[in-house]
Amino acid sequence: MRSVFCFFLLLSICISSCSSAGEDGTGNKPDSSAANAAPVFDSSLPKGKLIDSLACKKAADQTYALYLPSSYASDKSYPCIYFFDAHRRGGLPINMYKRIAEKYGFVLIGSNNSKNGLQWPEAHEIAKAMMDDSRSRINIDPYRIYTAGFSGGSRVACALAMQDGGVAAVLGIAAAYPAEQGTQSKFDYFGMVGDRDFNLNEMRQWDASLDQNGMAHQLLTSGATHGWASADDMEMAMLWIQARAMKNQKQPRNDSLLMAIQSEYKRRIAAMKQAGDWIKLHELLSGIVEALDGLNNITAWKKELTDLQNNAAYKQAVQKQSQLQLEEQTQQREFGGTFASKDEMYWTAKIATLKAVRPLQESQMNGRLLAYLGFVAYMNANNALKAADLNNSSKAIHIFRLADPKNPDGAYLQAVYELSMGDKDDALKSLREAVRLGYNDVGQLKTDQALASIRTDASFAGIVAVAATNAK
Repeated sequence: MRSVFCFFLLLSICISSCSSAGEDGTGNKPDSSAANAAPVFDSSLPKGKLIDSLACKKAADQTYALYLPSSYASDKSYPCIYFFDAHRRGGLPINMYKRIAEKYGFVLIGSNNSKNGLQWPEAHEIAKAMMDDSRSRINIDPYRIYTAGFSGGSRVACALAMQDGGVAAVLGIAAAYPAEQGTQSKFDYFGMVGDRDFNLNEMRQWDASLDQNGMAHQLLTSGATHGWASADDMEMAMLWIQARAMKNQKQPRNDSLLMAIQSEYKRRIAAMKQAGDWIKLHELLSGIVEALDGLNNITAWKKELTDLQNNAAYKQAVQKQSQLQLEEQTQQREFGGTFASKDEMYWTAKIATLKAVRPLQESQMNGRLLAYLGFVAYMNANNALKAADLNNSSKAIHIFRLADPKNPDGAYLQAVYELSMGDKDDALKSLREAVRLGYNDVGQLKTDQALASIRTDASFAGIVAVAATNAK
């Protein structure tokens, strides 16, 4: 499944026990071999340009995407973010965030092999091969290594920090790490999730567990569904980790950066006050205190946070959130348990109810439920298509597209269904709709056997070209 359903496809990952914290002042100990060796770094790598696929020297089947900022010089160490996509698209997040990397002087690296559904030992070996190879070629600051991932990739990013250490912070997007696994290594955590993402509740639970473990953390909730964080949100995350690096004396103090992060917090705090979203306001006030305490005078922010915690409207919102969480869990179970037995008319009426205008918190919950229903419909459609059960696949695709009309996977599945019915013209039309909606998996377009009969059509190459553009 594509981006909207990555969480469920990684439930098979088994995380082994984690190592203890290190000793660099943030609870991390950089890899001693990386810190003590004196490799000859590769000065031939292009700067200011994305390299889509760089093969590991010791494992040619392992490749990664790379972006070196224009300022990169091999005689100076640079902070680095390792990205893990749910569908082994290493260049996708780098394309999204390379402007920010250029602005702040970060190296970005993305795995082309890591994906959902892998057992932890294999996922770990993929990450280790990429990280070892890149550190032999690029002058990466061992005290400013960060991992980031989307959905299932977020779990991999977090597991690496917990198991291997040497990671200053994790940038987790749209999925958490199982709280029952504990937090046996210390690292900072910046979480990003949409308020209509069906993984929001687990992200909030994970954020609370980090607080209980005394770890520096920020949960940034946007008005989005399941997907990679926006460039604006990622820039805020990169400002936050730099402020934390200054506090831990791993990066020189930079007053311009501190002013920038304070300005960004102010802008977002004002917007949440205007919207009356007290939950997000609390997240932001907690975050600015965490980021800037000890660096700037934050007395006013601390007072505002205390005042909010004593505010009746905030307390009411927290109580409402707890009630809605239970309701959401109940409805998710209903969707999963009754999808096959209920007809299209029932689900069409249910979708209409979920789309009806509601107060803010109920509206956000209903958005998450629509996304979850879309997931259930997608899984049923996919299974029915594989079984050549065209009646049930038609029903499930229709419900999926009603629940999540902007998801390109609905149009993609529609194309597969139409090809099963022998309708090549409509299938091509649906694929064009899919790429118009943002579909970007060029690999799937080129290898999916369901599309074999239309790959020679003159218009198919144009569809692939648009998907490639979407991936940039």
